[in-house]
Amino acid sequence: MFKLFVILTMSVAGAAFAWGGLWLWGTAVFLLTLLGIWTYTKFGFIRIPEMEVGVIFDKRQQAFARFVPSGRHPFNPLMEQFSHTIPTGSGLANGCCQGVQTNGGIALDVEWSVNFDIDPFQIKASSRPKLARNLPKKANSIVSKHLNNCLRHVIGEMTIDQLCEPGATRRLERAVRQQLTSRLAEAGFSFSRVMVGAIDMPRHVKAALEAAQERAVQTENEARSLARLHEVVSQFSEADMQRLMELERIHTLGQNGVTLVYPTAVNQPTKAGRPSYAKLKRNAATMQPGIS
Repeated sequence: MFKLFVILTMSVAGAAFAWGGLWLWGTAVFLLTLLGIWTYTKFGFIRIPEMEVGVIFDKRQQAFARFVPSGRHPFNPLMEQFSHTIPTGSGLANGCCQGVQTNGGIALDVEWSVNFDIDPFQIKASSRPKLARNLPKKANSIVSKHLNNCLRHVIGEMTIDQLCEPGATRRLERAVRQQLTSRLAEAGFSFSRVMVGAIDMPRHVKAALEAAQERAVQTENEARSLARLHEVVSQFSEADMQRLMELERIHTLGQNGVTLVYPTAVNQPTKAGRPSYAKLKRNAATMQPGIS
């Protein structure tokens, strides 16, 4: 376009000089002015869409030149090249990190997802030339690679029991987000949310954890039952405790095959023939196991 502008300018100027007319010279200058204004308006500015950052390269050196924020900005098409833009809005990456080793050497498959934003102006100067080329198409790949590494590092310091504790998922997400931010802050990334999904473990490990959980629940139920029993027994008087001990003794005798005769079980034809309670008690005390 610039070559066309030069050619048109020289042609009009030559015609004006050839004809020698003042009015032709004035007309040529006017046309050249209009052509210059149109060319500058058409090619001297670039417009970057909202929520994006433009990437400008130096034509001669074929190297990164600068980032341009959203809006309308001056642009030199002779020296600069507008290559592409980098989205700055919220991005989403997800995946599954396979074969993550715990502290005890158990391999896990962990599903994850992450929301992130990119601010190219936060990228350190030494990293801008490389990231200016990679971010438009490889932002998700960069995040996925570093998040998998962070997951392996954090889970590698935890045991399988720690991963199964209440609140372990939130602590894992928080630790991964902190490491991810530390790694990619200088690359212009910020992370609004890191989510850890399903954690798949070997079947035998899962079965062992379920069995341990059942034992823990059973032990907890037994402890609560003993606590309630202790609370009730603590309210008994000494006389109540003596009665309980007597009942326990009678129950033990019955389990050993001793048949006890209670006063209510004896026929009571007359008052004179009714056996005394003291006699029944002596008889019960002299009985041996197996005797009825």
